[in-house]
Amino acid sequence: MKSPRRVCPAALGFLLTGSVWIGAQKPPDDDFRLKVDVNLVLVPAHVISATGDAVTNLDRDAFEIYEDGQLRPLVVFERQTALPLQLVLMIDTSLSTYSALQAQAEAAGRFFRQVLRPEDRAALYEFSGGVYRRQGFTHDLKDLEKSLERLKPRAGTALYDAIVEIARDLRKREGRRVLVIVSDGVDTTSERDFQAALQAGQRADLGIYALVTRPIPGETGRSIRGEHVLRALAEMSGGQVFFPADARELDAFFQQLRDLLRTQYLLGYAAPKHEGKEDFHRIEVRVRSGDFVRHRRGYWHLPD
Repeated sequence: MKSPRRVCPAALGFLLTGSVWIGAQKPPDDDFRLKVDVNLVLVPAHVISATGDAVTNLDRDAFEIYEDGQLRPLVVFERQTALPLQLVLMIDTSLSTYSALQAQAEAAGRFFRQVLRPEDRAALYEFSGGVYRRQGFTHDLKDLEKSLERLKPRAGTALYDAIVEIARDLRKREGRRVLVIVSDGVDTTSERDFQAALQAGQRADLGIYALVTRPIPGETGRSIRGEHVLRALAEMSGGQVFFPADARELDAFFQQLRDLLRTQYLLGYAAPKHEGKEDFHRIEVRVRSGDFVRHRRGYWHLPD
């Protein structure tokens, strides 16, 4: 049988050959596999009403999905995806964040306890002038909580380098890949730039969510440039940016993030045949109700 073309699909995309198995039952072990006999592009989508509430009762016929402006038949539909979550929490430990670091760690521990299901895995990274993995992928909450206690403030902020490195690690994981960034978004020491970080996230099919921190509460603590960076990364990946006023609001925003991850639809379509060079293909999801849809904006086709 001819091997399928290599495709880097949207938000969750990965492909193997065989029969279809999508969330019909809990994966039997950590080596979850989604097997399909087509080049399948999977797109997690979150639908939001005009009042800002999650819309969770839509059926398959409510959705249309387009690649490069062309309508594609929907072949996969789930109201709440059972795909395992592969989540990385990435915390800015530069010196400017020192005052909020303990509160961030405590809120993150509570977030892990609330969001992780038995089939999910999470990892913890910190970044300052460099990138440090404090805990590899695990479901052990005690290990994750202990790793949060090892965070240490250091000079510098290598945001872009951290995203590139973490995206490389996440590409090896199969499931719903999510990167949560806690930072003010200001990069001071990276060797890579914004475009490199954006493309690394797209190639790894990451959903990026950011909690924007402010070293100084109020408008005087804002970094408009950093906020734009985090907003752009989130919007292109189908994620979202949160703006807690101070460390005391972190729990509320982690709660919002938990709810978002639990109310996603999973859509899938067969990718058309792509020839030639590596290129980026745009995705658009529409709902007939007219509500707003948050989803990844596209995927990279990687030729053989």
